[in-house]
Amino acid sequence: MFACLETSDLVAAGWNSHQIRSAVDCCLRRLRRGRYVVTRACDNPSHAFVAAIAEAEETALPHETAGMLKRGEDLRILVRSFVPDLPHDAVFSHRSALLVHGLPVPYVDKGEVYVEVASPRSSVRQRDLVVRRRALQPDTMEIVEGIPVTTVVQTLLDVARDCPLAFAVAVADAAVHLGRVTLEEFRAHQAAHPVRTRQSRITAVLENIDGRRETVAESICAVRFVEYSIPGFEPQLVVCDADGRFLARSDFGNEAVKVIAEFDGAGKYYIDDGDPHRAFERERKREYALRNKGWMVFRIRWADLFSADLFLRIKEAVRIRETEIAARDRLAGPMQGAQ
Repeated sequence: MFACLETSDLVAAGWNSHQIRSAVDCCLRRLRRGRYVVTRACDNPSHAFVAAIAEAEETALPHETAGMLKRGEDLRILVRSFVPDLPHDAVFSHRSALLVHGLPVPYVDKGEVYVEVASPRSSVRQRDLVVRRRALQPDTMEIVEGIPVTTVVQTLLDVARDCPLAFAVAVADAAVHLGRVTLEEFRAHQAAHPVRTRQSRITAVLENIDGRRETVAESICAVRFVEYSIPGFEPQLVVCDADGRFLARSDFGNEAVKVIAEFDGAGKYYIDDGDPHRAFERERKREYALRNKGWMVFRIRWADLFSADLFLRIKEAVRIRETEIAARDRLAGPMQGAQ
């Protein structure tokens, strides 16, 4: 885990204010007033205390440098730093609770690196902390490794109520896919804990959960199909040829019009032997085989999930193929009658 230190920890180790200042941007990074994260083991003798922590087997060091991956890492570090500062009647909630439970946070937008907490007393919004005033009942919170947090199912309910549909569905899909909760348990919990606002958001999430989806990208993609009114796409569609021989298992496929949508993440080109070129060649041969059997294949990148362009192209491809099939069926009718 990330090693977060307080000023008092450094003072107890014999450090003075000059040492602390010199360590910042060397082997420590200041998170907020009086809170730091260990970033590396430096060779400065006066920083030996921090170096020992950095070299400990259980210490994880920050390594992301830019973009959404860094924002996600910064969020995990910030949540860790708030563990000792949580008010006695508050619990981590929303994205912070997802991290505590080991569930994915699908994405972190710019300006959204802040800790989220639920408290029955008051609401507060600061640069790095958002406290929502929420009633906390015994069955909506628990202690995970000494950390007060909303339960998994309550976290799903909070996320469904307060986050965008694609984000919330991706979180719920992951929880169901990993066996952390069932759809029936989620439905029962929300029925037992009715909300006064945004019930329609929760209903929309419940209507779109599918534990067959294997990644947050697939879940977001599925929501985009709904938002752009693109029908007929099933997750993990197994494609066989006319003789029943296996061709592929696609991320999404519309069997009626023979259109496939595949998420094109870089990680899928790394296989057990660590040879991405071999994996890429295998993927290319697989796609050729599908195209030779009349399937149209669309490659979806992460950025495409947040743009309309590709989904409008998929929608148009489905429309054209449906029109062609209908035209063939109309022509086939009179011919069969003549026979």
